[in-house]
Amino acid sequence: MNKYLFLLFLFLGGGFVSCIQTSKDVDLLERVERYVEVYPDSAMQFLNLIPCPEQLHGKESADYALLLTQTLDKNNLDSLQSDSLIRIAVDYYKEGNDPVKAGKSCYYYGKTMVIKGQESEAMEAYLKALTFLKETGEYKLQGLIFEHIGYLNLGQGMHEQAINNYRESIYYYELAGDSIGEVYGCRNVARTYFAKQNNDSADWYANRGLFLLSDTTNQVRSSLFQLLGLIAKDNKQYTEAIDYFVSAIKSSKDKNDGLRYYLSLGRTYMDMRRFTLAEKCFNHCRNTDDEFILSGALGYLCLLKREEGNYKQAFLYKEKSDSLLEIVRNDELKVQLLTLQKKYEADKLILENRQIKLEKEKQTYFYLVIILLVSGVSFCFIKKYKKKNLRNIEALRKNEKIIEEYACRITGFELKEEWEQKAKKETIGKLNRRILELTSENKKIRDNSSVEALFILGELKQGRLIAENMTTTERQNIFDFLDLVYANFISRIKTDFDLTKGELLLVALIKLGFSNQQLMIVFDCEMKSVYKNKQRLKSHLLLKKDDALEQMIAFY
Repeated sequence: MNKYLFLLFLFLGGGFVSCIQTSKDVDLLERVERYVEVYPDSAMQFLNLIPCPEQLHGKESADYALLLTQTLDKNNLDSLQSDSLIRIAVDYYKEGNDPVKAGKSCYYYGKTMVIKGQESEAMEAYLKALTFLKETGEYKLQGLIFEHIGYLNLGQGMHEQAINNYRESIYYYELAGDSIGEVYGCRNVARTYFAKQNNDSADWYANRGLFLLSDTTNQVRSSLFQLLGLIAKDNKQYTEAIDYFVSAIKSSKDKNDGLRYYLSLGRTYMDMRRFTLAEKCFNHCRNTDDEFILSGALGYLCLLKREEGNYKQAFLYKEKSDSLLEIVRNDELKVQLLTLQKKYEADKLILENRQIKLEKEKQTYFYLVIILLVSGVSFCFIKKYKKKNLRNIEALRKNEKIIEEYACRITGFELKEEWEQKAKKETIGKLNRRILELTSENKKIRDNSSVEALFILGELKQGRLIAENMTTTERQNIFDFLDLVYANFISRIKTDFDLTKGELLLVALIKLGFSNQQLMIVFDCEMKSVYKNKQRLKSHLLLKKDDALEQMIAFY
């Protein structure tokens, strides 16, 4: 008895301590959410105060994953190399009623996919984020998303789409009152027009950005001057281009950016055949630690000496430029090796955390025993009634037919004369009682028939059972369950269309609301295979390309 009292006390005490700790974690997460946009460094400190983030569950776990990703990104830390963290938030919020957090999680998931080189997945994530945020007031975030979609389209060479995306970002930045965001949007549009050699539009948007920029110390000011200088240089307006490059150099606060502007200025002097001034600009760029800038300066000096006819000096500059590029390639290789080393250390840390988690799980054997007992009883109960499902379905249909007959008889009795109704009153009462008995029996039959199907569906959703390993009986249980609940849904669709067993199972799971992510787990395949299977199913259901598969199945 003392032993059981001790275990009960331990259980209650652990629950009380857990509740206190959970309350503290929620308070810290709320503080991080308030500080992350304005004071990201303070937000990081609050996140580090959460002692055991791996023990968070549900909303708290999703909030932690989103806020940690957002905080690391705001602090310019290496946060988007792996999608495992932000995927926790994406999977949780997509089923909830918080469109803002759902949109943010999809936005950061898209940034992660861009870094991993998966542009199509990134585009899909950005578009989902816009869908979630459509009816919200998060205009700045929507502007950021359109800006990143523009980057993706520009990278694919789709300039017109990129320009439209950048214009959308300017519109939402204007709604948010973010003038700096509008300036960056104008610069993006101007750069894209310049890449298309539409210099008039590029010049207009660059000047528009300068007009909107009230902060003369902002770095974007110097980049706009450089862009205007490139446009003027492209239009052979060399004097105007020189003025813009000089303004860019004067307003630049970053040393390397200023040197890049010197390169543009020197190139303009070369086009004007003013080689002395051009050489002075290029030599000014040689006092830098940036290998790319130094290599570019040496390359331009090579071209300059070649124009002057000094081929020996040009050859020497060419050799130095090539050797610098070789050093850069070696440095990039070192960075890749360091990245692999970091990944190895991260994997090692994950294994250590798993070991700690396993050790903690050993202390919770009492809870596991209870779960196993409940699972065992549930399994026995389900197995006991498994064989009755087919018989119950027939009995249910038979009883429903009898109910209809009795209802017709009652209606007939009610239409007769008063004296005849009195004579049949006792019969009507018996029929009514029989209807109630059969209705109650049908309810019990439905409950018993649904147990096996619900258990199988739960196994599928949890990933403990996949379609390939399902038996014929398990599939039939799900089909019978849908026939019961949705008026012979499976039987009707089998009669109307020529579908395979796999397609019937896909139709059933879509009817039951399985998401693409869950279908990917059930069929043990990639997301592309899920889309292909849906397209094939649409053709077999005689749907057009633009018809919605889920809508057709929902209202069939």
